[in-house]
Amino acid sequence: MPKASAADIASLREGVLIPLLEQGVDVVIIAHSYGGVVAGGAAKDLDKPTRQAQGKTSGIVGLIYVAGNITLESEALLDAIGGAYPPFIKIDKPSKGLALIEPATDVLYNDVDRVLADELESQMQPHAYLAFETKATAPAWADKAFDERRVYVRTLDDTCNPLFVQDAWLEKTKVRWDVVDFKTGHMPFVTQPALLAGQIVKFVKGFLPV
Repeated sequence: MPKASAADIASLREGVLIPLLEQGVDVVIIAHSYGGVVAGGAAKDLDKPTRQAQGKTSGIVGLIYVAGNITLESEALLDAIGGAYPPFIKIDKPSKGLALIEPATDVLYNDVDRVLADELESQMQPHAYLAFETKATAPAWADKAFDERRVYVRTLDDTCNPLFVQDAWLEKTKVRWDVVDFKTGHMPFVTQPALLAGQIVKFVKGFLPV
């Protein structure tokens, strides 16, 4: 069985993060939903202190999760949500190996204007559910280098990742996160873009200089 989560992690790490770091720029990762699983693994050992010890000048200086899924080392996302798919994830739809969220408007866009929600739903792409069932690699957020450099944006009215699930993920990490609450559904960058951008800028400024 191919290791889908690990493949996503490697793609982000090798195809995006390392090329950016090799340009000598510091990076702050913003991860949403399943992106939290991928970003956590991809950033491992790319933090600035680790890279400086290797004689390099740049590194990842902060992690910002926006309703981001959190998995432990060797934990699949499916296990992180209790071992069973929620009813809104439709397996093998539109074809074998893929999954859709239905009804997307109720789950992902519950606080979005209906016209815009319908437009966004029409543009949705299916997701390979093997990515949910394969084990994630060790996450960067667990490392001491990210102490005071971990942010989690909780989405209080989220019907995709309910608040109690977000809280359970945060608790199991056993590390401290700076937590900001948004009274939004799963997509605060759609419903509260200016407010979210302001919070991100605030935290990024706090991460610098390193």
